[in-house]
Amino acid sequence: MASLDEKWKAVDNFESVVVDRERDVVRVTEELYDLHSNREQFRGVTSSCNYRLTIPFAPISLARAKRPLPEPLWNPLSRTFLEKLKRASLLYVDLKELEPTRPIEEKRNLKWAVYYLLIKAACLQSGLPQPDPDECFKELKLRSDALVQKIRSILNIPSDQYLLVAFDEVGVLDESLDEFHFKRTHDGRVRPYNDFFGIISQLCKEPDLFFIVVGKNKGLSIKNDVAFGLSRVILHFIPLSPLDASSIVEFLERSLLKTPTQQPVCNVLCSSSFSVNELADSLLECTGGVPGLLTRLVNMLLNYVEMRNKPFISKEECLTCMNDYDFRRICAEPFVERILNLDEDRKSVFDILLMMALYRIPSKVDDRLSSESYLFDAVTEMGLYRYPIDQNTFQILIPKVFVGIFKNDPSISSLEKILLESLDVEPVDCFVYSKCRVFEGIVALRLVLMLSSKNRNELRELLCQLSPIWKQMKLPISTISPIHYIKSVVSSRETKSESNKSRRTFANTEWNKIIRETLYLETIYIPLDATSHSPDIIFKLQSPVEPKVLTVGVACKGRWKSEGIGWSDIIDEAKKFLDPVYDQVLSSAMDYHHCMLIIVSTKLSLNASNELGNQSRCYSSGMFIGGDLFKVPDNCELVILCERDVQMLIDEEILNGLERAFHVSDNPTFWDFGLDLLHRIRNSFLSWQ
Repeated sequence: MASLDEKWKAVDNFESVVVDRERDVVRVTEELYDLHSNREQFRGVTSSCNYRLTIPFAPISLARAKRPLPEPLWNPLSRTFLEKLKRASLLYVDLKELEPTRPIEEKRNLKWAVYYLLIKAACLQSGLPQPDPDECFKELKLRSDALVQKIRSILNIPSDQYLLVAFDEVGVLDESLDEFHFKRTHDGRVRPYNDFFGIISQLCKEPDLFFIVVGKNKGLSIKNDVAFGLSRVILHFIPLSPLDASSIVEFLERSLLKTPTQQPVCNVLCSSSFSVNELADSLLECTGGVPGLLTRLVNMLLNYVEMRNKPFISKEECLTCMNDYDFRRICAEPFVERILNLDEDRKSVFDILLMMALYRIPSKVDDRLSSESYLFDAVTEMGLYRYPIDQNTFQILIPKVFVGIFKNDPSISSLEKILLESLDVEPVDCFVYSKCRVFEGIVALRLVLMLSSKNRNELRELLCQLSPIWKQMKLPISTISPIHYIKSVVSSRETKSESNKSRRTFANTEWNKIIRETLYLETIYIPLDATSHSPDIIFKLQSPVEPKVLTVGVACKGRWKSEGIGWSDIIDEAKKFLDPVYDQVLSSAMDYHHCMLIIVSTKLSLNASNELGNQSRCYSSGMFIGGDLFKVPDNCELVILCERDVQMLIDEEILNGLERAFHVSDNPTFWDFGLDLLHRIRNSFLSWQ
């Protein structure tokens, strides 16, 4: 039998291609155009001083991209600039070759070492012998204009042709502290990147010259406080954007095996009964579309298929392979090493980052965790990924393939495990652009902790007082099994336009699926499209002494309505949950199966509040609500939590904070929420552990 190392190995089996890079190329091009448009200002020729030099930090594939931008993307960029950029000469410079250089090597002068390396790289690229450093220094001294003229002469390009210099392996500066003389800050610290980018910024004053730093920023000690600390330079990190499903299909169809036959990868992995689209969906769900991780995982699948000598016959078979713990562990190992070795201070914010990843809370590049720490830097140091939303905004992305390794780390808390497992079962786009999803996600996680807490719990006791059926259930539930919590039960194939439709009940087949799946004990579900389905959260409890089962739906209402919710809203929710559950399930089920709908209202209308007497109420089978507008079906209950009691579940300061954040934007950022609010949400989770 093959060993794990043989069964799951990531041998480089195919020639991968770069696909769907237009947006990334646009972002790099915009930065270069920004320098082109503001170079006179940067040189101090004009009186304006608003421009700050931005140097793009991007993968080498973007620097080498020759594909012209589609014309709709040209505006507002200058057509002349783009035409010249397409004809630019690219000079590749490997910083691993950087070393102290004569005739001033005894001074460990970084500027001259960089200048001479540029000349060496130009000679290497032109097939010329390496020049003598002493002669070069006599000719150039440390004059930037003379250096650029020398490089153009070596490359044989005219003075008005664009020259794009790409520096690779910039991380060697972390290891060069003893080789060069670096400036020290007022507190005695050395920041080699400040010195390096200070040199580059002076070269950027030369006409028709552009720079890009290429490679991976993961693992480097370049921080935003370094980049922003330079008076005139900002580093703009531009990673390869994660691929979507259609781009992964293109990747699989165009990437070829490293064999004489050069078969497309998709033909090797997929049988006639397993489409490349199904494979792409599986890869997206597992990797988040991260290019490097995607390539490694595909290599492992190819090795497995080659070893057993047959392709995958179904999506289920492929997912079984990718969900194998050892498969995920071996696939993720090179990517998660940094986070497993972080110090305690940095690990202390991991749960905040997990919350941001789960609830899809975006962040700006200059958002701070403290006066001395940028959130961007924390994400980089942990080796996590950033999904670019726009030029200055990113989303934390934690691929599912990482989850198994993270949750088995002994330093991971129980809260972090719940968040990780929730990430593992959610569709990739579950929380995107929805104010409701953040609120419901918080409520669901609080319910998880409330149901499992061994400590006295006011909300749990209140529900026992209101409902005789609830009191008979097995609480607290046994050891938390977070893999099932916050699990979507609606197809993620629904389009964005469908999410804008009015609320509706589930179809027959959907309800059957939901009720079947809620037969798993201690499980909490959130339907994917919470803006058009009811309820928002579903879970199931069972009595330990009697064969009684309680399926519970939770409808979160009144979050964003200034007038609050009235009886018509409550009746609408009850009809959309209790009626179809009774008609389709309970009417033909055993008498021991019960159903409850809990209305979690953050704001009741005046009429509803007066009728309830500002107290939570439980309406049992046969009772009418709203006069005679709705009768609670047999074996069902309707619980309405008043505003005061809702605060046992989610406190007023969190509610007010969410309302403020979503008043600013439908997709508020880390800054809109504020670190204090995120800490308060985190602490509310910890209080029930």
